[in-house]
Amino acid sequence: MPADATRIFELEPHGPDVWVGESPTYPWGRIYGGLVIAQALWAATQTVVDDHRLHSMHSYFILGGDPSEPVRYEVDRIRNGKSFTTRRVVARQSNGAIFNLSCSFQRHEAGAETQTAEFPIGLADPNNVVPYVEGSGVERYDHPLDPGTPRSLVWTRYPLGLGDDPRKHLCALAYLSDTNAMDAVASGHPRGMPAENWDDVYMSASLDHAMWFHRPVRADDWLLIDMAGHGILRTRGLTTGHVFGVDGTHIATIAQEGLIREIG
Repeated sequence: MPADATRIFELEPHGPDVWVGESPTYPWGRIYGGLVIAQALWAATQTVVDDHRLHSMHSYFILGGDPSEPVRYEVDRIRNGKSFTTRRVVARQSNGAIFNLSCSFQRHEAGAETQTAEFPIGLADPNNVVPYVEGSGVERYDHPLDPGTPRSLVWTRYPLGLGDDPRKHLCALAYLSDTNAMDAVASGHPRGMPAENWDDVYMSASLDHAMWFHRPVRADDWLLIDMAGHGILRTRGLTTGHVFGVDGTHIATIAQEGLIREIG
């Protein structure tokens, strides 16, 4: 059964610069990586002035999280600047740190705006497809690709209305960003994407994850996540990609390295 995403951003304060978040139950038994990214960013956002907006994050997954146990997010105020604000967040459970994140926020500045990332052509209109709800609880439609293509093209959106706070939409985009990165890695593996049960073919996990946020986003509207695999070295694969709005606007850039081990 897909996870219930209704309470993901309901963090409880537990002392100065500390928040605690709950995890829904995920079908694979561990906390979804996108959850700890999103909650860590939301905790960091609580310590930043409103006119500084998230523009980048870099993170490492340390241990698989237990969904039955709350996660404690400890925010370190590295620097408060006039133009940039920097934060570090460590996510902990009873067995120690499970996740580490650094993020940066920038005050809005006027300047040049260009786009070189190209929106893929020939895609289905997301308003005319039949999506499914994946294990993380998000709606998703996978664009068909030739077998062996190290790529994943997914229309996705956060399943619930998020209101009008643009900061929350950036964090919700981070939740979505872990949706298909490992698919792009597995698609380039000699054994290819599993036909049905992923866990019968691979043991996989996200290792590190980075994002750059270029433009505002409505994470509860359809977004295209276009991820490309860049090869596998023994048990690690690298993938990078772009997030686009329906109109082709380049919203964010993602990079992820993941662990992928063959089973059997």
